[in-house]
Amino acid sequence: MGSRNSNSVNQKKRRGRKRKKALIIFAVIAAVAGMLFGVTYKVFEADTIEFVGSTHYSDEELKKYIFGGDYVNLLYFRIFGQKDTKIPFIQKYDVETDWPDRLYVTVYEKAIVGYVRYMGCNMYFDKDGIVVESSTDLYENVPQIDGLKFDSIVINTKLDVGNADIYNTILDLIQSFDKYDIDVDKVYFDASYNITLYMGDVKVSLGSSKDFTDRLFELKQLSSRFGTLKGTLYLDDYNGDESSIIFKREK
Repeated sequence: MGSRNSNSVNQKKRRGRKRKKALIIFAVIAAVAGMLFGVTYKVFEADTIEFVGSTHYSDEELKKYIFGGDYVNLLYFRIFGQKDTKIPFIQKYDVETDWPDRLYVTVYEKAIVGYVRYMGCNMYFDKDGIVVESSTDLYENVPQIDGLKFDSIVINTKLDVGNADIYNTILDLIQSFDKYDIDVDKVYFDASYNITLYMGDVKVSLGSSKDFTDRLFELKQLSSRFGTLKGTLYLDDYNGDESSIIFKREK
């Protein structure tokens, strides 16, 4: 009887020592792992992130979209980070790692030329008329295109306006705006596809959608004089002579 009690006590002591040893080993492993994690996290903390190719977003906005916040760890991003985050107006992006603390992000934007208003939203489309984004936001240097007739709009589908050539005209206009550094808020097409431009408080009657290069060049020369003017500038009959240009002031 006494021998059995003695063996039982010894077994309990041995189990207690094993548990204590296991806890010590676990604590040491956890401490070492914690130290390694802390050192690793600090070593691979992003010191520099360079963004190229974006005109829609600031670096801070892109950092939040792609990396989820201000703090970025290269190792964590490579192992756990989302590599294909969907970002409005961005076709794709590439992240290049320069270990241990630098990232280079190249952004490829969707080629947007304008937008139409539809059901309270701005529907942005590319040079082929494909609607690529829907947003309530307005973006710099992307004009509204008004006067086009359509029944419905589906994202990633061509906007059917009954005139396939109109997108070539719109692209030519946008490229000319960039070439001559003309800031246009809205482009309006009437039923005959004559063009009217809206530039702040000045409305510009550009006329025919054919061969408007000379008229836009003249508009560039005149736009510096607009100042606080309000009214309509008629360039539809422009023939190379300034006497053919009419400006009707509005009060």
